[in-house]
Amino acid sequence: MSEINLEKIGNTLKEHRLKQSLSIREVASKSKVAASTISQIETGKTSPNLLTLKAICDALNVPVFSLLLEEENDNIRLVKKNEQQSFVRNMSNGKALIESLITQGNNEMWAAIVDVPAKTDSGDYARHGGEEFVFVLKGSVIYDLENRDPYVLNENDTLYYPNHIGHRWVNINDQNTQILLVSTSPYKF
Repeated sequence: MSEINLEKIGNTLKEHRLKQSLSIREVASKSKVAASTISQIETGKTSPNLLTLKAICDALNVPVFSLLLEEENDNIRLVKKNEQQSFVRNMSNGKALIESLITQGNNEMWAAIVDVPAKTDSGDYARHGGEEFVFVLKGSVIYDLENRDPYVLNENDTLYYPNHIGHRWVNINDQNTQILLVSTSPYKF
């Protein structure tokens, strides 16, 4: 969960106040909130409680939830194909396993397109926090979840699993496979 950006909320309230050509004292009078408190909120120097925030928003005729929605817009990210970061995750049978990150920034999930060469595997079981979702874009791959029968995934098949379950994959085919991997585990490379 992301932290509340007090500076952004304060700036947004100030923008609404200025658009309405209101002084801080006028908003204070309408909201019954001290002018000094409104000033501190607008500069991000204090964290308003919900009742104070509602009173100021009511005085400005602005819904409280809109402050948080506007903040959420900062979390939208577009990554064009030429902006994707590609790297070699590891080697298997002398072949590079290449991942291209298709999300960037501080997200609660990350996604990558993984090019899996023929006759390769991901190595030992991996275990970590979060969840993963796999979508096979091209070819087929065997997903091995610890203490379970292997899952043979073909083109357009999907698999979801909690990451605390040991997981690994194998491409036994003579052709390369491409998968979309989406994970909520912390991403580091």
